[in-house]
Amino acid sequence: MKLREKITVPTPIEEAFAYTADFDHIDQWDPGVAESTRLDEGPIGEGSRFELLLAFGSRRIPMTYAITEYEPPSRLVLVGEGSALTAIDTITFEARETGTDITYEADLRFKGLMALLMPFLGGVTRGVGRKAVEGLQKALTP
Repeated sequence: MKLREKITVPTPIEEAFAYTADFDHIDQWDPGVAESTRLDEGPIGEGSRFELLLAFGSRRIPMTYAITEYEPPSRLVLVGEGSALTAIDTITFEARETGTDITYEADLRFKGLMALLMPFLGGVTRGVGRKAVEGLQKALTP
């Protein structure tokens, strides 16, 4: 399943990129994430890893995300792996006179029982994705 959302924020591109790339605080803007923790140290960049607990109803589903492509301030790719899901998130940034356009694309590949349930969960999954980018937009709007 592929999701694509585009938002515009008043934040300069460098700041929008740096904030979004640091998945250590994704739980502050994505309501589908209950907790997030950085697994390594040093500057954020290719290879940086994060442990997330996804909120799926009352369940908490662990996923490990890693930055696989890091091209500041224009492009970021993260790959997430969990027992029920592989996610490839591609986030692009384009400077505007009044801020930044952010396009968030997610390629979600469900595993096992979740793959069988996917035809019934598509609308829910799209709604969660929409709420996530709306949260990012709020976080980047002073």
